[in-house]
Amino acid sequence: MAHAKTDHLTPKGTQVQLIAENSMKPTETFPEFNFVFSFSHFIQKYRINRFFRYVPFRIFRALSVIIGYQHAVNGHNTVLKTWEFLFPKRILEKVNLRRWTNSYIQYNIQLWFDTTFYLSVRNSKNEDFFNPIIGFNHLEKALKQKKGVLVPLIHFGEFLHTLYSLFHRRIIIDDEPQKILVLALGSKENEYLLRESYKSIDNFNIIVTNDFSELKHTLKEYLKQNYVIFLAHDYFSKNQLRAPFIYNSRGYNFSIPSPQMISHLHLNSGAPIIPVVALPKHNLKHSLVKFLPEINPMSMSISSESNTLQNEILNFRREKLTKKKKYGLISLLINRQLYPYLLEYPFLWQGAFLFFERTQFKIHLNDIQSYKQLLKEILPKLDLYVRNTYKPGRDDDKILKIIEEINSFLEKIIQEPREKLQINHKFIELGRLNGRTVISKTISIIKSYQNAYIKLKYKIINEKIESLKNFF
Repeated sequence: MAHAKTDHLTPKGTQVQLIAENSMKPTETFPEFNFVFSFSHFIQKYRINRFFRYVPFRIFRALSVIIGYQHAVNGHNTVLKTWEFLFPKRILEKVNLRRWTNSYIQYNIQLWFDTTFYLSVRNSKNEDFFNPIIGFNHLEKALKQKKGVLVPLIHFGEFLHTLYSLFHRRIIIDDEPQKILVLALGSKENEYLLRESYKSIDNFNIIVTNDFSELKHTLKEYLKQNYVIFLAHDYFSKNQLRAPFIYNSRGYNFSIPSPQMISHLHLNSGAPIIPVVALPKHNLKHSLVKFLPEINPMSMSISSESNTLQNEILNFRREKLTKKKKYGLISLLINRQLYPYLLEYPFLWQGAFLFFERTQFKIHLNDIQSYKQLLKEILPKLDLYVRNTYKPGRDDDKILKIIEEINSFLEKIIQEPREKLQINHKFIELGRLNGRTVISKTISIIKSYQNAYIKLKYKIINEKIESLKNFF
């Protein structure tokens, strides 16, 4: 099984890594059985990549075009769907979308070439040649607090450059030059791919785990040792709290799932949050690593924020927000810093391929035989949507109370033949929408199934459903 580093860097009493002795055993899908991963591992293990240090990357770019052309067809429709959603027609009409998709496939191939042949040849003498840093002062200031640092990043550009840019740098804390301790979470595939390249790096650790219940405790121990912890912020899961993609921006105020590990660790340990991106320079062999300003609702300037967000941040500082709203606010601020880069370099985001799948929120309508049954299917999902989404200033308690009142009225209604329906194999998609659009779309669909009798019988319920618009 993949080995994560478990030497003296691992805090005592914390052990969540997957190692060979675990009950989970390799399967045919494990990376050691994958030629692409095995070849990369072989190149790094026997240090063949040292001969490629000064080989021009344009050779690999040319190879990525040849290889990518063979693989691009399968990815076109999926990635195009994401871009057609993210960009208005007036922008898409000016670009060659087929070229974007080809670039997206080629970029992912170039990532592998860079990881295999160039990533581990970085050292203290050439780090600025490969990965110059701007905004290092943000990270330096955070490290000097000695609480550890949480670094959200997205799978954008050569995102691994963000880690490798720190291994050979030094920082002065309490008048002493120190190495920067770095930790990352990784899949078993990525750990295996990187294993040989980081063996000689004593200030880096990678955790591969399938026990997320214990992970937060492990990460707190690392923060106490002042580690810089890199956490991917674009690993969407349907059950995560949804926060605005880019808050109050025209066309991008819709909600998406957002990981909450960073919010949890920040609120419970006080560790500063410093986002990072890797902006490609000449090609993916070189990146400008950009650390962004600290995200902290307690100290950020709010003078340029909207009145709604100002009030939300002030309530955060006064401890008047619920746990959900605190987490949501931090997610909103992280999203707002990172995701604009995806719009600037759309084909450099690996997450584009799974964007639609990971952000969906469907209400399935199967075997619906009456209007009452339709409402009993939709209302709990609407309740769940409100509980799982965050929007500044929204009165969630009021919305949930109205939904509860509607359910109470619904229980007293006796179903009659005149409200009979037959709905099968249909669904309502509420993912990637803002709150008001969610309720407007849902109400519109509910109304489409009303006849004259239903409108009269469900008049009070209809009025209450309509009133929800006032709180979204």
